[in-house]
Amino acid sequence: MNKNTYCKRKGIILRNDSKRFIALTFDDGPSPYTLEILKILKTLQVKATFFILGESLDKYPGILQAIVEDGHSVANHTMNHPDITQISRDVLLEEIHTLNTELKKSAVQDIRFFRPPYGAINEETYQILHELGIIPVLWDIDTNDWDLSQEDQIEDRVMDGIRGEKEYKIILMHDGGGPRERTVQALPRVIEKLKQKGYQFLTMPEYFYHVYNIKS
Repeated sequence: MNKNTYCKRKGIILRNDSKRFIALTFDDGPSPYTLEILKILKTLQVKATFFILGESLDKYPGILQAIVEDGHSVANHTMNHPDITQISRDVLLEEIHTLNTELKKSAVQDIRFFRPPYGAINEETYQILHELGIIPVLWDIDTNDWDLSQEDQIEDRVMDGIRGEKEYKIILMHDGGGPRERTVQALPRVIEKLKQKGYQFLTMPEYFYHVYNIKS
């Protein structure tokens, strides 16, 4: 779901802000790669949002605390990574509530944001999320960092993605779900290039405030 669709449904007027905003988001973790990513983010003084996958959290429960202690935002990416448009309402509620319960034990955050696996969402699932008070979040720039067959550089995909008039973007990367060495290697270059372009890095709650004027 893009920003214009979300805003139209909510009756929200986008803020007219001249600043450039980037929301770095990482899916499918936590994993050992998350710890490497956290080191880079701390060194470069950047905050991000981690869309946590329940089955990954079960394997690496201690890493969630490291994410939170470093001041990053955490959000829901389901327990088992299903296509939510292909499951029942009851299964979707279980996927969300089970993970939210686990996240709140350590995160001490209000888990308001949700990323549907594969970016799959329809009217029915949107309405369920809306009833729960959960905000679905997709992305503007897909780095395709999961696809190890691609020969071009991840940072080049990001720089191609920021072209255009819109000065606010959500970037999709991955800290779990497979080998993420290329993501870890590319991340410092991605951050430095975006900083050179004047982008300010925001967590998802900050992003929704600055772009939508919504406090969450």
